[in-house]
Amino acid sequence: MADLSSYSKPEEAVVTHLDWKISVNFETERLLAEATYSVHVIQPHVRKLNLDTAHINILSVKTYDDGTPLSFTLYPIVDAKSYLGRRLEIDLPKCVNDDNLKITISYSTTKLCSALQWLPPAQTAGKEYPYLFTQCQAIHARSLVPCQDRCGVKMTYTACVTVPQWATCVMSALLKNTEVTSEKTVSSTWDQPVPISSYLLALAVGQLSKRDISKRCTVWSEPSVVENAAYEFSETEEFLSTAEAIAGKDYVWGRYDLLCLPPSFPYGGMENPCLTFVTPTLLAGDRSLADVVAHEIAHSWTGNLVTNATWDHFWLNEGWTTWFQRKIMARMKNNPKFLDFDAIQGRKALADTVENIAPENTCLVLSIGDGDPDDSYSKVSYEKGFTFLLYLERLIGTSEFEMFFQAYIARFASTTLTSDDFKDFFLQHFAGNPRVNEIDWNSWFYAQGMPPVLPSLDQSMAEASTNLAKTWIDVDRGTKKNPVLTNEINAWSSGQITCFLDALQLKTADKPLQISTLKAMNRLYHLAESRNSEILFRFCQLAIASDDETIVPVAMRFITSQGRMKYVRPLYLSLYKSKIGKDIAVETFLKYKDTYHPIATKMIAIDLKVAIKESSSDSSSYKHPLLITGMVIAVTSIAIAFVRSNRK
Repeated sequence: MADLSSYSKPEEAVVTHLDWKISVNFETERLLAEATYSVHVIQPHVRKLNLDTAHINILSVKTYDDGTPLSFTLYPIVDAKSYLGRRLEIDLPKCVNDDNLKITISYSTTKLCSALQWLPPAQTAGKEYPYLFTQCQAIHARSLVPCQDRCGVKMTYTACVTVPQWATCVMSALLKNTEVTSEKTVSSTWDQPVPISSYLLALAVGQLSKRDISKRCTVWSEPSVVENAAYEFSETEEFLSTAEAIAGKDYVWGRYDLLCLPPSFPYGGMENPCLTFVTPTLLAGDRSLADVVAHEIAHSWTGNLVTNATWDHFWLNEGWTTWFQRKIMARMKNNPKFLDFDAIQGRKALADTVENIAPENTCLVLSIGDGDPDDSYSKVSYEKGFTFLLYLERLIGTSEFEMFFQAYIARFASTTLTSDDFKDFFLQHFAGNPRVNEIDWNSWFYAQGMPPVLPSLDQSMAEASTNLAKTWIDVDRGTKKNPVLTNEINAWSSGQITCFLDALQLKTADKPLQISTLKAMNRLYHLAESRNSEILFRFCQLAIASDDETIVPVAMRFITSQGRMKYVRPLYLSLYKSKIGKDIAVETFLKYKDTYHPIATKMIAIDLKVAIKESSSDSSSYKHPLLITGMVIAVTSIAIAFVRSNRK
């Protein structure tokens, strides 16, 4: 299947296994690595292996068995498509048995690798040691290791990682062994026996501690954070067991560990197999935001095991996972209405997103082509995808649809699929059911904007929240004399409070609240001081919309103390568009941009229309205007690497 986000050609020769050796150097902020690939040649007359790379220095390419150098071509970057990196084309040797063909690439990363974030000690909780973590989704794995960087190709991998003795390494794989390898280094070996797409490769190195939750679940974080993280995510095993029951298939990845990262991690969570990455913005102190873990656990089936064939079909990952997450939470709370309650907030997020992004990106099935997938993704894949699945569930019946879900997982486990594959399987599964004739597949898949059908949602759990929002609107508009206001939300769940704030946003979209109303609300509820990121985020949005200058320092502290794009992008943009914060937003971003993850920095810069100048470090090797061929560049690169290492 065509995937224009990748230069690789797996239809000619495909990588089935990666054996990876990595040395982590915090002083130079580089990985020095050797990657050995098991290659299956599909078209013997072609004899080429094509891999994706980005900002990587290739040192040598050779056969694994005898070290025979192999000719290769590293194609120049296309300036307008720099996010695609460079195609590495390798001339394969002729083998008697192509199934045993292995080649080895030696390489080093550079400071421009978008998959890597190197944190100085000051940006960690402990302030003593540096930290490294990766983020490969969507097409950033190519800057971590040369690979066929497309979700439609899966491979197994093993790894040996050498780090300083003070550090601990964790990976998206199963730990096999750890040993001291020198006076200053320690090495760990890893195995991922279940085939994965390249975007699920993950590595983190830092001063880490762990707390066991169950036999198969452990929480990792920095020593000063790990106790809070273990408390916050103590329900992980229950999430996992509940997910197994709903999916009708055991968890296949062996371990489910969590790593609570430093604040610059740009997402709420990342579903790396065996090791979910999560943001510390989930540490609310009351487990109220742990449903993000349920979401990442759900990905163990919908995404990691059953995977979209290309990024155009991303909704198959995120729509299914959002549906699955809400099923998990509703079952754990023993309340089916919770799914509808959570979906109410999701629907508002979808409407907000549809209003603010390019119309072509509001389709369920995207048309990314050779564009950057990062630019196309939004809540649409999550919430429009969920809405479609809820529509199908309500059309067919809940018990029948949940059985279909189990059949879907069983059928597509360890494979990839497109939206049409999903449609065909659905129609086959429900053949003879006349209700399937009501489905307008074309509108659901390709129509822009909000979904063609919005299934009704039970509002009973939201009633208290919406009623309180109406009361405050009455206060603000002066339509109700002497309303009785007490701090009733003190006993509410965080979900009820965010529902209240969402309802206020909806009701004040055309006419913001008066500043006096916001101040009265904050005196009563202390929203600007909340430890809950979801609550603080929404209150900041309300206050910025009202041009309340007193919220600016609160919002500034919030968006400079963490880098989760769910919060920082909308708040920067809200400030930028407001009367009170345009200059402050730009100045603050330019000051703090290097503390954010490269993905977040890029996206915020686009939002604020700010040009970010690339560092000159390593850029000359990356933007070489000519084709770089074979042995000449291999020898040259080794020499350059040697000189650079001695300079440092």
